[in-house]
Amino acid sequence: MAEKVANTVVRERRTWRGAGVPLPFVPWGLVPLIALILLMIVALVPFAVGEVQASTDTATREALESQGADWASYNVSGQWVVLEGEPPSQAAADALLKAVRQAKAPTLFGDAAPATRVYDKFTWTQDQPLLGSGSQPRFGETDAQRAAPPPTDAQIASCNETMSRLLKQARIEFSTASADVGATSDNVLTAITRAATHCHGVLQIEGHTDNVGRSAANISLSRRRAEAVREALIARGVAADRLVAQGFGAEQPISDNTTDEGRARNRRIEIRAIRPSPT
Repeated sequence: MAEKVANTVVRERRTWRGAGVPLPFVPWGLVPLIALILLMIVALVPFAVGEVQASTDTATREALESQGADWASYNVSGQWVVLEGEPPSQAAADALLKAVRQAKAPTLFGDAAPATRVYDKFTWTQDQPLLGSGSQPRFGETDAQRAAPPPTDAQIASCNETMSRLLKQARIEFSTASADVGATSDNVLTAITRAATHCHGVLQIEGHTDNVGRSAANISLSRRRAEAVREALIARGVAADRLVAQGFGAEQPISDNTTDEGRARNRRIEIRAIRPSPT
């Protein structure tokens, strides 16, 4: 019997993958997605800015209508509002400023107050003669400043509120035991310069220190720091005749001088609207 030999065919499948070859989707597949996100940002930012300003405008207009303030007009830039006009009384001016600051507009997350800065440029036909409170000399004060009409209580309150808020958000820094303004203070000085254009009358820059060291040295240092801030604001465009400087040393602490944190808080610059000192 003849022997039959079966031929067997063996097939093998071999797969080769190069080492380090990335998956086909990452990262190139993300490029269209990233481009789409960037396009949406470019498209939405102007829309969002416009919507915010429109909300501020609407809230301000409604506040004027609610107060019956047909004597007032306003300008809106982003979330900043400037009120103008001739108030019939101090109470009417104060009420309008308060109404605009508290005015709300609808948002995706509920009603919110869109105006973050509210200034006034009211015109007063009869300003009461009000005297300054301090008898210490103010660096840079002139006879013209003393002769100018003093700001009203509402104007002073509005300006002081803005300056206080700016200086709480960012401190004006100095080198240790020096009157050299630090480079990190540029942004806050720029913000103060902008806010100063909406303040009335004279701005007093006040220097304060902690109680470490001799009293005379602290007063001298605080005065030099206040003068340095004055010069920095003048360099940024604030009129020199609108700025005076005064140093108080450690005489007006706002915190405990027995702790590092308290002393750090006491070393500060404050800026406030003032009435000219009596001649």
